[in-house]
Amino acid sequence: MKRHVQLAALLISSALAAVAQNGNSRLYRAGNEWIQEVKGTLSAGTIVRVKSTAGSIRVQGADQNNVTYTIREHVRAGSEAAARREIAKLHFTTLSSGETVKLQADCEGSDGGYIDFEVAVPAQTANLKLQTNGGAVTARNINGRVEANTGGGNIQLDQISGPITVASGGGGIDIGKAGNDVQVSTGGGNIHVASASGRIIASSGGGNLSIGAAKLMNLQTGAGSITVDKCDGQLKAETGGGSIELSDVQGSAQIETGGGGIRLGPMHGGVQAETGSGPIVATLASGKSFTDSRLETSVGDIIVYVPDGLGVTVKAAVEVARGQGIVSDFPDLKISRPSGYGSRETFAEGSLNGGGPVLHVHTTTGNIEFRRVSKQ
Repeated sequence: MKRHVQLAALLISSALAAVAQNGNSRLYRAGNEWIQEVKGTLSAGTIVRVKSTAGSIRVQGADQNNVTYTIREHVRAGSEAAARREIAKLHFTTLSSGETVKLQADCEGSDGGYIDFEVAVPAQTANLKLQTNGGAVTARNINGRVEANTGGGNIQLDQISGPITVASGGGGIDIGKAGNDVQVSTGGGNIHVASASGRIIASSGGGNLSIGAAKLMNLQTGAGSITVDKCDGQLKAETGGGSIELSDVQGSAQIETGGGGIRLGPMHGGVQAETGSGPIVATLASGKSFTDSRLETSVGDIIVYVPDGLGVTVKAAVEVARGQGIVSDFPDLKISRPSGYGSRETFAEGSLNGGGPVLHVHTTTGNIEFRRVSKQ
């Protein structure tokens, strides 16, 4: 028995020496921190899970058939001996079983210590799930689905072919090129999505939303601004108080802000736009997709640009005009200005370019303009 124990001790000692010789584990100091760095390799699986109670997670898809990782344990200590005692309170595990690979860190027993993960996985990984209670999350070049969640850090993804579902307690979210549906939410940070081949659902407690292109969009923020470059289908955008700017919308749009300006166009489908206080500038597009629409503000001017190729039937009203009330480049629009002393209401009705879907335009206090956009 004693010989077996000695042999086991010798094997363990040899293994530790081999790790040290290969550089798979090292302890070093960086500023006020001590960092223990551990490297390793696992068999690949179609599902990869990375979870930490504190620390950042960074995953890169690559042309490889295994999973490689670098784990960095961070602690603050006055000496190497004290650092090793603090590091002993941090725990991480790695597991490769069947189709699943798991890397997990537990930092709850440490006084301010945390663990960062840097992982390389096969690009063809089918499902990547990343979770940290506090830290940034980054992933690139993954062909499958990506799910990411952080208690308060930023999230950055790019070159993701599968569906994306991410959430942050308050950090910013930046999505580059996405090949499928994207669903993102944050308690208060900004959201940027460059492009998605499917639908984008984005919500922030108060940050700005900047969206490139997608097929369908549902966008919401508590107070920030919303900007969109292009939407191929239906769009819904709502903010509690920021501005909204949509550059090119092929489908119908439903837009609402509690107190910001709205700039739209070209709008190919019908539009329902309302602001509690702010101007509206809408450029309509010619074609057969336009449907009944409404533009409304409580305080602000409204300018509508109508192309020669689009027929619409206008019903417009200004309750308290500032100046002329309603002006138009179209002679078929009949404008009624009351002649009574003190009355400042102005109305207009008529068929532009032969008439078509009904366009309601209303401002409580402000002016309305209808401008002709000639064919180029």
